[in-house]
Amino acid sequence: MHFHYGAMEIFTALEDVQNIMNAERKIVDILRMLVLQSDKPRRAAINSYINKSKDIFESPDADPEHIVSHPLNSFRLVKHFSSGWENLRKHLEHDAGQATLIKIEKLRRQARFPETDAIAGAAQGFLRLQRTYRIRTEDFAAGNLPGITKASALSAVDCYLVGHQQLLDGIYDYAASWLEIALQKWPKEKRDPLSSIQKSDILNSLQLSYYHLGNVWMALELCKTIREVDPFYPNITAKILTYQALLDGTTKWSVNAMKLQTRPPPVRVDNGLRGFLCRGEDTSPSGALPHLRCLYETHKNPYLILQPVKLEVVHVSPDIFILHDVILDSQIERLKKVAATHLQPATLVQSGSDKSGVVETMTRTAKSAFLDEKIDSVIAKINHHIGQMTNLDMEQAEALQIASYGIGGHYTTHYDFFRNPTDPDTKHIQPHLGDRMATVLIYLTDVQAGGATTFPLINVTLFPQKGSAAFWFNLHRDGTGDLKTLHEGCPVLAGNKWIANKWIREVGQWRTRPCLS
Repeated sequence: MHFHYGAMEIFTALEDVQNIMNAERKIVDILRMLVLQSDKPRRAAINSYINKSKDIFESPDADPEHIVSHPLNSFRLVKHFSSGWENLRKHLEHDAGQATLIKIEKLRRQARFPETDAIAGAAQGFLRLQRTYRIRTEDFAAGNLPGITKASALSAVDCYLVGHQQLLDGIYDYAASWLEIALQKWPKEKRDPLSSIQKSDILNSLQLSYYHLGNVWMALELCKTIREVDPFYPNITAKILTYQALLDGTTKWSVNAMKLQTRPPPVRVDNGLRGFLCRGEDTSPSGALPHLRCLYETHKNPYLILQPVKLEVVHVSPDIFILHDVILDSQIERLKKVAATHLQPATLVQSGSDKSGVVETMTRTAKSAFLDEKIDSVIAKINHHIGQMTNLDMEQAEALQIASYGIGGHYTTHYDFFRNPTDPDTKHIQPHLGDRMATVLIYLTDVQAGGATTFPLINVTLFPQKGSAAFWFNLHRDGTGDLKTLHEGCPVLAGNKWIANKWIREVGQWRTRPCLS
């Protein structure tokens, strides 16, 4: 099975954008040569594409780091490199353009440009961010996102592409909100020669959204407008007759209610408390909790005497800690550099199994790599330090996993242990390793907005702090899974989130954390 990335999950590292932008510069140079031998229609299409690239490279947002850190900048780049390219491609499929097309396609494959379905991933990512962080469509389209520097507003075509995809996905309330903004923007903007989108397309998607939302009267009125704009729009007369027949069979009271009905606001769906926690809204009781404290911990270990662990207790039962300043900046940069060449679509471990695999799901959107100590000496140093800090045996621990989450990247609620809470059978767990007894999650970057780790059953939110680590036990002393450790990686709203996971198995830990007798 293949793991499909959305538009914004493609850019999980600066290297991704830098490679693509370097390849794009070569492509633009090739296209400039082709302009000289092209007819007028092809010349106009090529120049339009070149000008779009020029706008990207010369805009204040052209810095790759700025692109990967803001959803709107990322979307614009993906749109240009996917649908923008597909529109130009049609002009290069014949005569003198064929040789150029082959050359460009090779460059695109090597740099791993976004594919044509990237817009679908962007729409899904926008929806996830809007729902989780309760962002109005008007604010999103205008570039006003919480905690982020304002970006240039999206165009009418941009808003149409997002809204149309949400219509296809059956998210009709959000689709209508995006499409109405597209319709408002349409008269004020210059038409793009490469785009085939027309005002009638926006109106048609909008009328379908209203129809599915139950407002047949509004759908009919929009269809009448489509006929005025484009009398030959496909099936428009048949739609008008269908909607009119539906209204004829509806009570006068219901029709009047439709006429008075404004577009319903998008339904607030943020998975209850999880969205609440991702937004950082305080759910804890007021006043200081006496059992939460900060301390220096040495575990009576000579290794830690001169540099004890800076330990913050954030929750008791289950015990969740933040370990501060656990990794050097130089080690972080080395880890990221080593991991960049190994990153692959993130794998998931299904409940009741200790086998991981790449799956077709939106449960996790990230890239990850398991790094063995043989790959680089910095990994061995970090593993050793984790053992000293946690006072646990690293002999049976898993390899260090590095994961990178781009904009919209997330991981829905899950347990780290393998045991299926509804099935006592443990035959699937490797007996020489045991289950994942403890988790150490090291934050390798700060995150500009979003990206928190939340524990929804105990109202705990941990925001990424570069160089710090979260630490908790997944199992009770009797070896059963602690259901309160259910946790989630919130969607990244802005920035780039890198983490390192170390899962420590239960075999070999009897000296420092013995089972209950």
